[in-house]
Amino acid sequence: MRLAAAILLLCQAPAFAQINCNALDERLNEMASEDQRVRIEHQKLSADASATRDRQEASNQRWGRIDRANTAALKEILAACGWPQGEQASHHAWLLAQHADKDPAFQKTAKDLLEAAVKKGAAAPRDLAYLADRIAVAEGRLQEYGTQFTMPDRCTLAILPVDSRDQVNRRRRAVGLQSIEEYEAEGRKRLIPADCPAP
Repeated sequence: MRLAAAILLLCQAPAFAQINCNALDERLNEMASEDQRVRIEHQKLSADASATRDRQEASNQRWGRIDRANTAALKEILAACGWPQGEQASHHAWLLAQHADKDPAFQKTAKDLLEAAVKKGAAAPRDLAYLADRIAVAEGRLQEYGTQFTMPDRCTLAILPVDSRDQVNRRRRAVGLQSIEEYEAEGRKRLIPADCPAP
């Protein structure tokens, strides 16, 4: 029933261009690459203590434009084709849905389609875990997998609320994710500048 509702909602999205459902890999790869490029650029700028407010604002605006364009394009793709087939196409579609925060109704629709694909063995359970947590955080609920974190300042990384770390680690193992402790350590190593004090 939820899947039928998701498909109905997507069918209301306008089709701006003819979409070849058998040739989505390249298009989704380009969209995902742009998604990551703007985020890496923003991350570097945020870590640069000399960056001006104008540069940071310009980066924020580019980020917003790319997310809006990618969300609109993914909405068209899912309306025309359903959840993309193939490991890479599915993963890129998940990444774009994960970052469609400005359209929570669409994000939930994408989650329903991804969940159906996971049940068929056509998509990665770990991708579904990330998207489910993203939606839970947006709705003020506890995460089930502990994938979402916040950085209140450039030297601090904190996992957003979960029910219990033991249960979270059990769920993470079930979908092929590392422990939440390993995830935190990896995130700190990757995102926190070297000049920050040790936690």
